[in-house]
Amino acid sequence: MDLAAFALIGAGLRVLMIRRKKDPYAGRWAFPGGFLEIDEPIEAAARRELREETGLDLTAPPAFLGVFGDPGRDPRGRTISLVHATAIRDVPDNLAGADDASEAAWLDPADCRDLAFDHDRILALALDWLRRGVEDGPIGLALLPREFGLDEAIALRRAIHRLPVSMSAADWCARLARDGLVAPSDRGADRYETTAP
Repeated sequence: MDLAAFALIGAGLRVLMIRRKKDPYAGRWAFPGGFLEIDEPIEAAARRELREETGLDLTAPPAFLGVFGDPGRDPRGRTISLVHATAIRDVPDNLAGADDASEAAWLDPADCRDLAFDHDRILALALDWLRRGVEDGPIGLALLPREFGLDEAIALRRAIHRLPVSMSAADWCARLARDGLVAPSDRGADRYETTAP
Protein backbone atom coordinates (compact mmCIF):
# COMPACT_ATOMS: atom_id res chain seq x y z
CA MET A 1 0.00 0.00 0.00
CA ASP A 2 1.44 3.39 -1.04
CA LEU A 3 0.06 6.91 -0.78
CA ALA A 4 1.00 9.95 -2.88
CA ALA A 5 0.21 13.20 -1.04
CA PHE A 6 0.50 16.53 -2.88
CA ALA A 7 0.52 20.09 -1.58
CA LEU A 8 1.07 23.56 -2.97
CA ILE A 9 3.83 25.16 -0.90
CA GLY A 10 4.54 28.74 -1.87
CA ALA A 11 4.06 28.72 -5.61
CA GLY A 12 5.47 25.23 -6.05
CA LEU A 13 3.93 21.79 -6.24
CA ARG A 14 5.35 19.34 -3.70
CA VAL A 15 4.92 15.63 -3.09
CA LEU A 16 5.45 13.98 0.30
CA MET A 17 8.22 11.39 0.23
CA ILE A 18 10.09 9.36 2.81
CA ARG A 19 13.71 8.28 2.75
CA ARG A 20 13.86 4.55 3.39
CA LYS A 21 15.69 3.54 6.53
CA LYS A 22 16.17 -0.15 5.68
CA ASP A 23 16.83 -2.36 2.71
CA PRO A 24 15.60 -2.87 0.14
CA TYR A 25 16.49 0.53 -1.26
CA ALA A 26 17.85 1.98 1.98
CA GLY A 27 18.54 5.70 1.57
CA ARG A 28 16.29 6.10 -1.48
CA TRP A 29 13.15 8.19 -1.63
CA ALA A 30 9.79 6.42 -1.77
CA PHE A 31 6.13 7.07 -1.10
CA PRO A 32 4.90 6.47 2.43
CA GLY A 33 3.52 2.97 2.52
CA GLY A 34 3.68 -0.48 3.93
CA PHE A 35 1.85 -3.71 4.46
CA LEU A 36 -1.87 -4.10 5.02
CA GLU A 37 -2.79 -5.82 8.29
CA ILE A 38 -4.96 -8.91 7.88
CA ASP A 39 -8.06 -7.36 9.48
CA GLU A 40 -7.48 -3.74 8.41
CA PRO A 41 -9.66 -1.78 5.96
CA ILE A 42 -7.63 -0.59 2.96
CA GLU A 43 -8.20 3.15 3.45
CA ALA A 44 -7.39 2.85 7.16
CA ALA A 45 -4.10 1.18 6.26
CA ALA A 46 -3.16 4.01 3.89
CA ARG A 47 -3.88 6.56 6.64
CA ARG A 48 -1.98 4.51 9.24
CA GLU A 49 1.14 4.13 7.11
CA LEU A 50 1.15 7.86 6.30
CA ARG A 51 0.84 8.75 9.98
CA GLU A 52 3.46 6.19 11.12
CA GLU A 53 6.09 7.23 8.58
CA THR A 54 5.56 11.00 8.41
CA GLY A 55 3.44 12.08 11.37
CA LEU A 56 0.78 13.44 9.00
CA ASP A 57 -2.85 12.70 9.87
CA LEU A 58 -4.96 12.64 6.74
CA THR A 59 -8.45 14.06 7.17
CA ALA A 60 -9.80 13.82 3.61
CA PRO A 61 -10.38 10.37 2.12
CA PRO A 62 -7.62 9.35 -0.28
CA ALA A 63 -8.48 8.54 -3.88
CA PHE A 64 -7.75 5.04 -5.14
CA LEU A 65 -5.40 5.19 -8.14
CA GLY A 66 -4.70 1.61 -9.03
CA VAL A 67 -2.88 -1.64 -8.37
CA PHE A 68 0.84 -2.11 -8.91
CA GLY A 69 1.82 -5.74 -8.86
CA ASP A 70 4.45 -6.54 -11.47
CA PRO A 71 6.63 -9.47 -10.43
CA GLY A 72 10.00 -8.21 -9.23
CA ARG A 73 8.78 -4.78 -8.09
CA ASP A 74 9.94 -5.74 -4.57
CA PRO A 75 13.10 -7.84 -4.19
CA ARG A 76 11.71 -9.35 -0.97
CA GLY A 77 9.08 -11.27 -2.92
CA ARG A 78 5.75 -10.84 -4.69
CA THR A 79 4.20 -7.64 -3.35
CA ILE A 80 1.05 -5.98 -4.63
CA SER A 81 0.46 -2.32 -3.80
CA LEU A 82 -2.92 -0.61 -3.65
CA VAL A 83 -1.98 2.96 -4.54
CA HIS A 84 -3.86 6.01 -3.27
CA ALA A 85 -3.43 9.76 -3.66
CA THR A 86 -4.58 12.90 -1.92
CA ALA A 87 -4.26 16.68 -2.09
CA ILE A 88 -3.58 18.56 1.13
CA ARG A 89 -4.53 22.17 1.83
CA ASP A 90 -3.06 22.75 5.30
CA VAL A 91 0.54 21.58 5.33
CA PRO A 92 1.81 20.82 8.85
CA ASP A 93 5.22 22.00 10.00
CA ASN A 94 5.96 18.94 12.11
CA LEU A 95 6.77 16.25 9.54
CA ALA A 96 9.26 13.70 10.76
CA GLY A 97 10.45 10.38 9.41
CA ALA A 98 9.56 7.48 11.69
CA ASP A 99 9.00 3.74 11.60
CA ASP A 100 10.59 2.60 8.28
CA ALA A 101 11.50 6.18 7.28
CA SER A 102 14.67 7.99 8.28
CA GLU A 103 13.31 11.26 6.88
CA ALA A 104 10.08 12.74 5.52
CA ALA A 105 10.05 15.77 3.22
CA TRP A 106 7.98 17.71 0.71
CA LEU A 107 9.90 17.43 -2.57
CA ASP A 108 9.48 18.94 -6.01
CA PRO A 109 8.13 16.07 -8.15
CA ALA A 110 10.47 17.14 -10.96
CA ASP A 111 13.41 16.30 -8.69
CA CYS A 112 12.09 12.85 -7.75
CA ARG A 113 14.13 10.42 -9.81
CA ASP A 114 15.44 6.92 -9.22
CA LEU A 115 12.83 6.24 -6.56
CA ALA A 116 12.62 2.97 -4.66
CA PHE A 117 10.64 0.02 -6.04
CA ASP A 118 8.46 1.14 -8.99
CA HIS A 119 7.61 4.48 -7.39
CA ASP A 120 8.73 6.41 -10.49
CA ARG A 121 5.78 4.80 -12.30
CA ILE A 122 3.47 5.50 -9.36
CA LEU A 123 4.55 9.15 -9.37
CA ALA A 124 3.74 9.46 -13.08
CA LEU A 125 0.26 8.01 -12.51
CA ALA A 126 -0.33 10.22 -9.46
CA LEU A 127 0.74 13.37 -11.32
CA ASP A 128 -1.66 12.52 -14.14
CA TRP A 129 -4.46 12.07 -11.56
CA LEU A 130 -3.55 15.44 -10.05
CA ARG A 131 -3.45 17.30 -13.39
CA ARG A 132 -6.84 15.91 -14.44
CA GLY A 133 -8.30 16.61 -11.01
CA VAL A 134 -7.09 20.21 -11.00
CA GLU A 135 -8.51 20.75 -14.48
CA ASP A 136 -11.87 19.36 -13.32
CA GLY A 137 -11.79 21.50 -10.18
CA PRO A 138 -12.27 19.74 -6.84
CA ILE A 139 -8.71 18.48 -6.39
CA GLY A 140 -7.34 21.91 -7.29
CA LEU A 141 -9.58 23.46 -4.67
CA ALA A 142 -8.19 21.02 -2.08
CA LEU A 143 -4.74 22.53 -2.71
CA LEU A 144 -5.81 26.18 -2.46
CA PRO A 145 -6.79 28.11 0.68
CA ARG A 146 -10.53 28.17 1.37
CA GLU A 147 -10.51 31.76 0.19
CA PHE A 148 -8.18 32.46 -2.72
CA GLY A 149 -7.47 35.03 -5.35
CA LEU A 150 -7.05 34.74 -9.08
CA ASP A 151 -3.29 35.09 -8.60
CA GLU A 152 -3.26 31.93 -6.45
CA ALA A 153 -5.33 30.06 -9.05
CA ILE A 154 -2.81 31.11 -11.72
CA ALA A 155 0.09 29.89 -9.53
CA LEU A 156 -1.66 26.56 -8.92
CA ARG A 157 -2.30 25.92 -12.59
CA ARG A 158 1.26 26.86 -13.54
CA ALA A 159 2.67 24.59 -10.83
CA ILE A 160 0.54 21.64 -11.87
CA HIS A 161 0.77 21.84 -15.61
CA ARG A 162 4.13 23.47 -16.35
CA LEU A 163 2.75 23.59 -19.88
CA PRO A 164 0.03 25.60 -21.59
CA VAL A 165 -3.41 24.68 -20.23
CA SER A 166 -6.75 24.40 -21.97
CA MET A 167 -8.29 27.42 -20.24
CA SER A 168 -7.12 30.51 -18.36
CA ALA A 169 -7.25 30.66 -14.57
CA ALA A 170 -10.06 33.23 -14.83
CA ASP A 171 -12.10 30.85 -17.02
CA TRP A 172 -11.30 28.00 -14.61
CA CYS A 173 -12.60 30.02 -11.63
CA ALA A 174 -15.69 31.06 -13.61
CA ARG A 175 -16.44 27.42 -14.47
CA LEU A 176 -16.04 26.40 -10.82
CA ALA A 177 -18.45 29.19 -9.84
CA ARG A 178 -21.00 27.96 -12.44
CA ASP A 179 -20.61 24.44 -11.03
CA GLY A 180 -21.25 25.73 -7.51
CA LEU A 181 -17.81 24.74 -6.21
CA VAL A 182 -16.75 28.34 -5.46
CA ALA A 183 -18.53 31.63 -4.85
CA PRO A 184 -17.26 35.19 -5.25
CA SER A 185 -15.78 36.49 -2.02
CA ASP A 186 -16.95 39.76 -0.50
CA ARG A 187 -13.29 40.64 0.17
CA GLY A 188 -12.61 42.02 -3.28
CA ALA A 189 -12.68 41.45 -6.99
CA ASP A 190 -11.13 38.27 -8.38
CA ARG A 191 -11.39 36.53 -4.99
CA TYR A 192 -13.31 33.31 -4.38
CA GLU A 193 -14.40 31.08 -1.52
CA THR A 194 -14.78 27.33 -1.74
CA THR A 195 -18.31 26.15 -0.99
CA ALA A 196 -17.39 22.58 -0.03
CA PRO A 197 -16.12 21.71 3.47
